[in-house]
Amino acid sequence: MRLENANDLFQPGYLKIESGVVDHDDGFKTVCALTRMPRCRAKMVAWWFGWLGGTDQYKIWHPRDHLFSDWENRQPGSYIGASHLVHEYLGGNDGPVYKLRINFRDPEEFFEPTRYRDFDGVAVCARIGSLEEPLNLGRMTHFVRNTDYGCEMRSRFFLGHIESRKPAGTLSAEIIATLRQDVVTDELARRLHKHATEEMGYLAEFLPVLYRQVTGDTSF
Repeated sequence: MRLENANDLFQPGYLKIESGVVDHDDGFKTVCALTRMPRCRAKMVAWWFGWLGGTDQYKIWHPRDHLFSDWENRQPGSYIGASHLVHEYLGGNDGPVYKLRINFRDPEEFFEPTRYRDFDGVAVCARIGSLEEPLNLGRMTHFVRNTDYGCEMRSRFFLGHIESRKPAGTLSAEIIATLRQDVVTDELARRLHKHATEEMGYLAEFLPVLYRQVTGDTSF
C-alpha cells in the first residue's frame, strides 16, 4: 500500500499485507502493523491522543523506548493541529535515539471525506518529521475500526515523503531523492515495525481501564 491508496483501508476484511514492511521500487517504504484491542473502542484511542501529556505519561505507553514527550500548539483535550515532540528508541535501546515532530492532521486530508464520515471508527493521522531539522519524512495513520470484541488498529507509516517545513522552503527533486535514500533505510523500517507492534500492544492492555477511570464513561 502507498499513501495514495489509503482509502483501501475502508474495504471490509484485510489487505494483502497487514503486518510487515513493503519496499517500493522508487525508495518509498510502507510499514504496516496490526493490533487487536479487546474491550477497547475507537473513541478510546481518539481520547488517548487527546489526553496523552508529558514524559511520565508517554513512558506508560512504552517503558523502554519512550524517553521524552512535549507538545506544541495544543489545545486541552485535542491533538489535531498540534505537534507531538518526542525522543524515543525504535525497537530497542541498542539503536539511536530518534527525535521526532509528529504533526497531527485532520483525517480528511488523508481519506475521502464522505467515506470517512460514514466510517465506524477513527483514523489518527500525522506528518512525521525531524525535531532537529525542518524536514518532514513521511506520513502515518492509525486506522482504528470497531469490532464485536472491541476494536483493531491498522497502522500505516508511509516513509519517504520528504518535504521542507520552512515557510517558503522547497527542495529539488535531486535533494529529495538523496534524502530518501539516506533516511528511509531497511533498518529504520524494521525498527519502526517492531516499535509500533510493541507500543500498540501496551496500549491495548491498559487503555480500557485507564479510559474508564479518567472519563467515567463505562459505555461500550
